[in-house]
Amino acid sequence: MKKIKAVIFDWAGTIIDFGCMAPVQVFVEVFNEWGVAITPEEARTPMGLAKKDHLIALCNMERIQQEWIATHGQKPTKEEIQKMYDLLAPKMTDLVSAFASPIPGVIDQLAKLKAMKIKLGSTTGYVTEMMEKIIPLAQAEGLKLDSIVNSSDCKQGRPSPFMIFRNMENLGIYSVDEVIKVGDTVADIQEGLNAGVWTIGITTTGNEVGLNLEDWLSLTSQEKENLRNKAADKLSEAGAHFIIHDMRELPELIDEINLILESEQNLA
Repeated sequence: MKKIKAVIFDWAGTIIDFGCMAPVQVFVEVFNEWGVAITPEEARTPMGLAKKDHLIALCNMERIQQEWIATHGQKPTKEEIQKMYDLLAPKMTDLVSAFASPIPGVIDQLAKLKAMKIKLGSTTGYVTEMMEKIIPLAQAEGLKLDSIVNSSDCKQGRPSPFMIFRNMENLGIYSVDEVIKVGDTVADIQEGLNAGVWTIGITTTGNEVGLNLEDWLSLTSQEKENLRNKAADKLSEAGAHFIIHDMRELPELIDEINLILESEQNLA
């Protein structure tokens, strides 16, 4: 009988780094060093892509491109984008260590999934050098996964499905019906849909809300609801099968998905 056997998580904004803060700071800083001002909101727009793809996407955004032309006299060249990435990668590698702590409550929920005999995988837009900084710090705080695949491990990162497929291979699972992808960005949702797995968007801790824990806790209940709903709408429009606001909702949702799988098999 089919049931969920694996959940594959995004990292920043989903299981670590409440608000997905680390990448934003670095993208803003790197563009500033090239004389082009971008906003945190712009920096967040392509979030979830491999970091070089993210950089290219920002360079192709019309407002940013026009400011670049005003400053440099032409669109960003491939050589300039590579130089920007060469500047960005070590900065981000240095910074991510400060954002490696698991989001509050995540460790307990992962333990519940383990108790349900569910394997835990992950994908990320970070590259190997960045994850080599993050993984030992997160593990030291109790975040232990069965499979970790980063954007250096596959020829194509998100929104392609190949990191998910690599996780499935690592975990020994071959039916996409038995796999869930959980993430906080549009790219996460696209990745899950392209893989054909159940795809869940998470709002509160993620990129679409974009607040660190301290700022989030300072909001009124109505302000929180408004931001969660806005994030939920964006992830739903991207095609997410389900939306959760908090990781504590995940075990119960998995039970619901298992019931759907059971009913489909009974009909067959």
